[in-house]
Amino acid sequence: MAIFDEVHWWKTQLRLYKGSRIQPPMVLPKVNSLTGRYIPSCPSIHDEMNFRYSQYSKAYWAGVKERQKAYLIKTYSHYF
Repeated sequence: MAIFDEVHWWKTQLRLYKGSRIQPPMVLPKVNSLTGRYIPSCPSIHDEMNFRYSQYSKAYWAGVKERQKAYLIKTYSHYF
């Protein structure tokens, strides 16, 4: 009758598992230390909306400057 050696069995199983290449990746989300909530890896919807609006605003004001130049040239071209 063989004696069951639990410690040897666990060490053998751990050695087999550590040697295999199918270990799952240990990727944990970042956690805010003040609130305990996780920090998402992708930008929030709020950040995306702010970025898109800033792009829209830049294009709008660039268009305003072009329209101002066109208006000034059209209105006051006879003075130059």
